[in-house]
Amino acid sequence: MVHWLPVAQNRCRLLRQNDSDALQKMNSIRRTTREKTPQDPSDSSYTDQGENYVRLNIGGKSYCIRKELYTEERTLMHDIVESTHEQRLALVDGCDSGTGEYYLERNSRLADHIVDFFATGSLHRPMNMCVEKFKEELAFWRISHDHACMQSFRLSTWRFLEDPQSSLPAAIFAILSVLFVFGSVFGLILGSMPEFQEDPSNASAYHSMHAKTNEHEKLHKFLPSATRNEEFPNFVYRPTDNPSIVLVVLEYICIGWFTFEYLIRFIIYPKRGEFLRKTLNIIDMMTILPFYLELCLPAFGVESHFKEFTGAMLVVRVLRVLKMARVFKLARYSSSLQTFGQTLKSSITELSMLSMFLLTGIIFFSTIMYYLEKDEPHSDFYSIPAACWWCVVTMATVGYGDAKPVTAFGKLVATATSICGIIVLAFPISMIVEKFATAQQRAMEDEQLHQGLFFFISYTYTDLF
Repeated sequence: MVHWLPVAQNRCRLLRQNDSDALQKMNSIRRTTREKTPQDPSDSSYTDQGENYVRLNIGGKSYCIRKELYTEERTLMHDIVESTHEQRLALVDGCDSGTGEYYLERNSRLADHIVDFFATGSLHRPMNMCVEKFKEELAFWRISHDHACMQSFRLSTWRFLEDPQSSLPAAIFAILSVLFVFGSVFGLILGSMPEFQEDPSNASAYHSMHAKTNEHEKLHKFLPSATRNEEFPNFVYRPTDNPSIVLVVLEYICIGWFTFEYLIRFIIYPKRGEFLRKTLNIIDMMTILPFYLELCLPAFGVESHFKEFTGAMLVVRVLRVLKMARVFKLARYSSSLQTFGQTLKSSITELSMLSMFLLTGIIFFSTIMYYLEKDEPHSDFYSIPAACWWCVVTMATVGYGDAKPVTAFGKLVATATSICGIIVLAFPISMIVEKFATAQQRAMEDEQLHQGLFFFISYTYTDLF
């Protein structure tokens, strides 16, 4: 049987030939075969092999290796695959002109692991293999030690960051990370309050104006802004964009911790491209990126004291909104949040169907309500978008009461809207709940496998250095 390496899956399905027969064949071929004139490379057998794959015999095991196989540059396998027949003869120990196999007299116990590395990109040392012998084999194939997953520092750091149950320091680190997340979120919340600004002198006046405005909201609804501000002629509202120095220091400390944690995870992860595409790592990036971008904006002439909601300041506002992404960092330490995210991902079809039903109902009922209520005095449905807001609240069975119909037909439509909202929302709930239960069960199984993986890596492989 032949070891075949499929292109699509980029995996090795290693099927061994009869080892004794292969060893006999290999012993019959000496190093002098390098000078032996092989079959004409222009023959069809060599042409097909050269176009599609290379046949290697490593320590008595035969492998058919496709040229499209992943092989890292500067390695011996890369040179063999990319070379011509004449060039390969200088790299191997022999060649069988009958079968087209190139022979390498190497350790057969490591052959599967070496070929698996070139197929999958991951390298593991067998437990019963001497460290020095393994290093020697890596040197022969020109494989960097960085590809071996058993390096003590990277392995211990990986366990430290990813498994809080692995040790007491790892648990303390996870608790500190959660505390920094909460501290950052609470600092962001407190920074929006007038009492926690650098100049809190206008806090009481702001609250007084806000309370007064709420009392006369309906009376002032259609009045110009100049008329509404006559009650506070000497008061100028100052937006809450200058938090106190304590909150600023807290923000810098938290961002420093998040940056340190992100960089450590990035450094120890073996595949950087895959790291950047992971959902939790994207959330981590969105946590720290707005902070540094906002620091760089003054270099482009954008100052934070300009409050207009236009132009470059719109970018500042968006960046400040994105700061709330840091609350999702808790998902890294909460299996329940991860299960919820997996449920949403697996329920995308049901959620799309629900959104389509809601959108259809909102447009339909809000348009009807607008034409039924728009001519009434002081109507709350002065436009279709305003009616859409009422329709969303009604179909979601929330009912704020900020807008309500006054005509008989309008009330009938409101009743139908509420009933339809209940039906539409209840329809996909059972399917989503079922998928949540499935995701929760899968999460429990994954946790057991996760713990088994840590145990396997820690006790099956020893240090190289």
